[in-house]
Formats: sequence, structure tokens, C-alpha cells
Amino acid sequence: MFQPAIVTPLFDAVRTRSQADGVYLYRIDAAGTASLLAWSGPAPGAVPALVRIFGGRAMTAAIVIHEGASTDPRFQVFDEFLAHRFEGLVAVPLIHNSEVLGRLHVCYSKPRSLPAYDAAFLFGLGLPLGALLAAGAENQSLRDQLETLSQSLADRKIFDRAKGLLQARHDWTEEEAYLHLRRISRQRRTAMREIAREIIAGADIPVVEVRRAS
Repeated sequence: MFQPAIVTPLFDAVRTRSQADGVYLYRIDAAGTASLLAWSGPAPGAVPALVRIFGGRAMTAAIVIHEGASTDPRFQVFDEFLAHRFEGLVAVPLIHNSEVLGRLHVCYSKPRSLPAYDAAFLFGLGLPLGALLAAGAENQSLRDQLETLSQSLADRKIFDRAKGLLQARHDWTEEEAYLHLRRISRQRRTAMREIAREIIAGADIPVVEVRRAS
């Protein structure tokens, strides 16, 4: 049986990484009926309903809506849209062995233009979450993969903040800031996340020579 607690840390990290307001996971059966399994963010309606989705399992394409998602007839019937007015949406098909087993809805309360790197990141969740739906929550290997992904997202947030501080402090490019983090990590044999945390905390870390990657 699927256990929502398994994906909650990942969904919390997804919300932080993509600046989303809500994340909702649906399983789709062979008849094209969607059932809400887990979410992070604003709760859906009091009694989640079974939803016969537009296109059933045949709807395999990812969908990005920058504005007006709550008025789109394909999504108006979903629980989160019945309870909240979300303007932006990224709908990701969850696929395993070329079959759509579910959908992930990443929702935004305000209209939002989605950067390409955010879209690529969200689309990349389709396969691991599809495998989770196929194998079941008892699959320890998949659970480990999700935990690793959650940690990677948490680290990315720390890296981005540290890089931003370095860029502002030294007038560096993002690439130069990253190279600095990596070089210090290697010199001190310390994980990059720990170096990033020191920079965020205001530690005075000597600047090493930074070269652009060729």
C-alpha cells in the first residue's frame, strides 16, 4: 500500500526548489480515473474525489500553464483546484515501462513564467515517481532513491544561496562561484554543502584562484 509519508520530504523539497505553492500526486488506473495519494502545501477538499481525467492514461505529455490553470477544463475537476485558485501549473506524467501510471501537479497561486531549468527538473521527476507507483512503497531501493533526491534538492538550495553570496561579494559569475566552492571542498576534504553552509553563516573563507571552465 502506498504510504504518503514516503514522498512528503521530497515534495517539500520540490516546493522549495521550484518556489511552488502546492504539489499533488495522483495515481491513474486503467480506466483513466485519478485518485489523490499525497500532497504538500494547501490541503485539497475535505473528501478527495475520484476524477475521470481528460484523455485518461493516453495523456502522456507534460503540460505547463503559466496563467489561468484554475479555469482550464482539463484540471478544474482535480481536488486542489476545487479547493484553491491556482494560476500556474506544471503537470508531469508519471511513467513506468512506457505506461502512464499517475500525474504530478506542481501548482502556483500566482501567474508564473517557468524558467527552462525548473521545467527540466520537474519533468525529470516523472520516471522515479512512476517507478514508485509501479513497484509500491515497500521497494526499499526506490525509497532510498527518493531520499537521495530529497537531499540533493536540499543541497541545491544551500548551494544556490552560497553562490549568490559569493557572486555579490566578489563580482563573480555563477560558474566562478561554483568553482570556488568545489576547489575549497577538495582542498579541505569537506563536503561542498558544509562549505556552502559556512559561507552562508558568514565565515571568512580565503579566495582561491578561480578559472573558467574551458
